[in-house]
Amino acid sequence: MYGSQSITPHDYQSLGTYLAASAPSCGYPYATLDISRITAVQLMDTRVECGTCLRIETSQENYITDGLAVGLPEIAMATHFAATTSQFDPLPTTSIQTTMNKRDDEVRYVYVLAVDTGGRGLDLAQVSFTALFGQSLSPMDASWFPVNAKYCEDIWRNSTKRQTQSPTAMSDIKVGVGRSQAPPGLCPIEHIARDFYIYSHAWLL
Repeated sequence: MYGSQSITPHDYQSLGTYLAASAPSCGYPYATLDISRITAVQLMDTRVECGTCLRIETSQENYITDGLAVGLPEIAMATHFAATTSQFDPLPTTSIQTTMNKRDDEVRYVYVLAVDTGGRGLDLAQVSFTALFGQSLSPMDASWFPVNAKYCEDIWRNSTKRQTQSPTAMSDIKVGVGRSQAPPGLCPIEHIARDFYIYSHAWLL
Protein backbone atom coordinates (compact mmCIF):
# COMPACT_ATOMS: atom_id res chain seq x y z
CA MET A 1 0.00 0.00 0.00
CA TYR A 2 2.35 2.65 -1.33
CA GLY A 3 1.86 5.73 -3.49
CA SER A 4 2.85 9.28 -4.34
CA GLN A 5 0.40 11.67 -5.99
CA SER A 6 -2.35 14.19 -5.24
CA ILE A 7 -4.71 13.15 -2.45
CA THR A 8 -8.11 14.51 -1.46
CA PRO A 9 -9.88 15.44 1.82
CA HIS A 10 -12.99 13.62 3.06
CA ASP A 11 -15.36 15.13 5.61
CA TYR A 12 -16.18 12.14 7.82
CA GLN A 13 -17.46 14.56 10.48
CA SER A 14 -20.40 15.49 8.25
CA LEU A 15 -21.83 11.98 8.65
CA GLY A 16 -23.11 13.12 12.03
CA THR A 17 -25.59 10.69 13.56
CA TYR A 18 -25.09 8.24 10.69
CA LEU A 19 -21.66 7.38 12.13
CA ALA A 20 -23.17 5.15 14.79
CA ALA A 21 -25.10 3.09 12.27
CA SER A 22 -22.59 2.82 9.44
CA ALA A 23 -19.15 1.49 8.67
CA PRO A 24 -16.48 1.95 5.97
CA SER A 25 -15.77 -0.83 3.50
CA CYS A 26 -13.40 -2.57 5.92
CA GLY A 27 -16.35 -3.15 8.22
CA TYR A 28 -15.07 -1.40 11.34
CA PRO A 29 -17.90 0.62 12.89
CA TYR A 30 -17.08 4.32 12.80
CA ALA A 31 -17.84 4.43 16.51
CA THR A 32 -14.73 2.32 17.15
CA LEU A 33 -12.45 4.74 15.29
CA ASP A 34 -11.07 8.24 15.75
CA ILE A 35 -12.62 9.50 12.52
CA SER A 36 -10.26 12.48 12.45
CA ARG A 37 -7.35 10.14 11.71
CA ILE A 38 -8.57 7.64 9.12
CA THR A 39 -8.30 7.39 5.35
CA ALA A 40 -9.75 5.67 2.34
CA VAL A 41 -7.31 4.14 -0.14
CA GLN A 42 -8.10 3.99 -3.83
CA LEU A 43 -6.95 0.44 -4.54
CA MET A 44 -6.88 -1.20 -1.11
CA ASP A 45 -7.36 -4.97 -0.94
CA THR A 46 -9.89 -5.20 1.89
CA ARG A 47 -9.11 -8.90 2.36
CA VAL A 48 -5.61 -8.27 3.70
CA GLU A 49 -4.88 -4.52 3.97
CA CYS A 50 -7.64 -3.20 6.23
CA GLY A 51 -6.29 -1.61 9.38
CA THR A 52 -2.89 -0.77 7.89
CA CYS A 53 -1.16 2.14 9.60
CA LEU A 54 0.07 4.65 7.02
CA ARG A 55 2.54 7.49 7.26
CA ILE A 56 1.57 10.33 4.93
CA GLU A 57 4.34 12.76 4.02
CA THR A 58 4.33 16.01 2.12
CA SER A 59 6.86 18.70 1.33
CA GLN A 60 6.93 21.62 3.73
CA GLU A 61 6.35 23.82 0.67
CA ASN A 62 2.84 22.35 0.41
CA TYR A 63 1.76 23.84 3.74
CA ILE A 64 -0.25 27.03 3.32
CA THR A 65 0.65 29.33 6.19
CA ASP A 66 -1.67 32.16 5.15
CA GLY A 67 -4.75 31.00 3.28
CA LEU A 68 -6.20 34.50 3.20
CA ALA A 69 -3.24 35.67 1.13
CA VAL A 70 -4.04 33.20 -1.63
CA GLY A 71 -7.78 33.73 -1.56
CA LEU A 72 -8.93 30.69 0.42
CA PRO A 73 -12.19 31.04 2.34
CA GLU A 74 -11.74 30.87 6.12
CA ILE A 75 -13.80 27.68 6.35
CA ALA A 76 -11.27 25.84 4.18
CA MET A 77 -8.21 26.76 6.20
CA ALA A 78 -6.76 25.44 9.45
CA THR A 79 -10.00 24.71 11.25
CA HIS A 80 -10.74 23.63 14.81
CA PHE A 81 -13.42 20.92 14.81
CA ALA A 82 -15.51 20.98 17.96
CA ALA A 83 -16.67 18.00 20.01
CA THR A 84 -19.75 17.38 17.88
CA THR A 85 -19.47 15.97 14.40
CA SER A 86 -21.31 18.85 12.80
CA GLN A 87 -19.85 22.00 14.38
CA PHE A 88 -16.51 23.69 14.00
CA ASP A 89 -14.97 26.95 15.05
CA PRO A 90 -12.38 28.80 12.93
CA LEU A 91 -9.06 29.24 14.63
CA PRO A 92 -7.84 32.81 15.09
CA THR A 93 -6.24 34.08 11.91
CA THR A 94 -2.92 34.49 13.68
CA SER A 95 -2.72 30.73 14.18
CA ILE A 96 -2.27 30.16 10.46
CA GLN A 97 0.08 33.04 9.85
CA THR A 98 3.04 31.48 11.58
CA THR A 99 6.60 31.64 10.32
CA MET A 100 8.13 28.25 9.54
CA ASN A 101 11.80 27.47 9.10
CA LYS A 102 11.58 25.24 6.04
CA ARG A 103 14.38 22.90 5.10
CA ASP A 104 14.53 21.10 1.77
CA ASP A 105 15.34 17.78 3.44
CA GLU A 106 12.38 17.86 5.83
CA VAL A 107 8.74 16.86 5.36
CA ARG A 108 5.50 17.20 7.29
CA TYR A 109 3.79 13.92 8.17
CA VAL A 110 0.85 12.32 9.97
CA TYR A 111 -0.10 8.75 10.83
CA VAL A 112 -3.54 7.50 9.85
CA LEU A 113 -5.44 4.21 9.70
CA ALA A 114 -6.60 2.75 6.37
CA VAL A 115 -10.22 1.69 6.84
CA ASP A 116 -12.02 2.43 3.58
CA THR A 117 -11.73 2.30 -0.21
CA GLY A 118 -12.20 5.20 -2.59
CA GLY A 119 -10.84 8.62 -3.38
CA ARG A 120 -8.00 9.38 -5.72
CA GLY A 121 -4.86 7.91 -4.23
CA LEU A 122 -6.06 8.64 -0.70
CA ASP A 123 -9.23 10.22 0.62
CA LEU A 124 -7.88 11.53 3.92
CA ALA A 125 -10.03 12.62 6.86
CA GLN A 126 -10.54 16.35 6.44
CA VAL A 127 -9.29 17.13 9.93
CA SER A 128 -5.93 15.44 9.32
CA PHE A 129 -5.78 16.87 5.79
CA THR A 130 -6.25 20.41 7.08
CA ALA A 131 -3.66 19.93 9.82
CA LEU A 132 -1.16 18.60 7.29
CA PHE A 133 -1.68 21.14 4.50
CA GLY A 134 -3.22 24.20 6.19
CA GLN A 135 -6.33 24.04 3.98
CA SER A 136 -8.95 21.56 2.78
CA LEU A 137 -10.11 23.18 -0.43
CA SER A 138 -8.07 21.36 -3.05
CA PRO A 139 -6.10 18.12 -3.61
CA MET A 140 -2.47 18.20 -2.52
CA ASP A 141 0.63 16.14 -3.34
CA ALA A 142 1.73 13.54 -0.81
CA SER A 143 3.45 10.18 -0.44
CA TRP A 144 2.29 7.33 1.78
CA PHE A 145 3.54 3.95 2.91
CA PRO A 146 2.88 1.37 5.68
CA VAL A 147 4.55 1.72 9.07
CA ASN A 148 4.49 -0.11 12.39
CA ALA A 149 0.97 -0.45 13.80
CA LYS A 150 2.08 1.15 17.08
CA TYR A 151 1.81 4.59 15.46
CA CYS A 152 -1.95 4.10 15.01
CA GLU A 153 -2.82 2.32 18.25
CA ASP A 154 -4.65 5.34 19.68
CA ILE A 155 -6.92 5.58 16.61
CA TRP A 156 -8.75 2.41 17.67
CA ARG A 157 -11.57 3.02 20.17
CA ASN A 158 -12.64 -0.47 21.09
CA SER A 159 -13.71 0.26 24.65
CA THR A 160 -17.09 1.70 25.58
CA LYS A 161 -15.39 4.52 27.48
CA ARG A 162 -13.25 5.54 24.51
CA GLN A 163 -16.24 5.47 22.15
CA THR A 164 -17.79 8.34 24.08
CA GLN A 165 -14.76 10.53 23.37
CA SER A 166 -14.93 13.18 20.66
CA PRO A 167 -12.86 12.83 17.49
CA THR A 168 -9.46 14.48 17.72
CA ALA A 169 -9.66 18.23 17.13
CA MET A 170 -7.59 19.67 14.31
CA SER A 171 -5.41 21.57 16.75
CA ASP A 172 -4.55 18.29 18.48
CA ILE A 173 -3.56 16.33 15.37
CA LYS A 174 0.10 15.40 15.75
CA VAL A 175 1.85 16.68 12.64
CA GLY A 176 5.50 15.72 12.65
CA VAL A 177 8.36 17.47 10.89
CA GLY A 178 11.53 15.62 9.99
CA ARG A 179 13.44 13.73 7.34
CA SER A 180 11.45 11.66 4.89
CA GLN A 181 11.25 7.93 5.52
CA ALA A 182 9.58 7.16 2.20
CA PRO A 183 11.11 4.25 0.27
CA PRO A 184 12.56 5.15 -3.14
CA GLY A 185 10.56 4.73 -6.33
CA LEU A 186 7.07 5.65 -5.10
CA CYS A 187 4.74 6.43 -8.00
CA PRO A 188 1.09 7.35 -8.64
CA ILE A 189 -1.29 4.56 -7.75
CA GLU A 190 -2.63 4.43 -11.32
CA HIS A 191 0.83 3.32 -12.47
CA ILE A 192 0.82 0.52 -9.92
CA ALA A 193 -2.57 -0.66 -11.15
CA ARG A 194 -1.44 -0.46 -14.78
CA ASP A 195 1.78 -2.36 -14.14
CA PHE A 196 -0.08 -5.05 -12.18
CA TYR A 197 -2.58 -5.45 -15.02
CA ILE A 198 0.19 -5.80 -17.60
CA TYR A 199 2.05 -8.31 -15.42
CA SER A 200 -1.04 -10.39 -14.62
CA HIS A 201 -2.05 -10.57 -18.29
CA ALA A 202 1.41 -11.12 -19.72
CA TRP A 203 0.70 -14.80 -20.24
CA LEU A 204 -2.00 -13.88 -22.76
CA LEU A 205 0.48 -12.09 -25.00
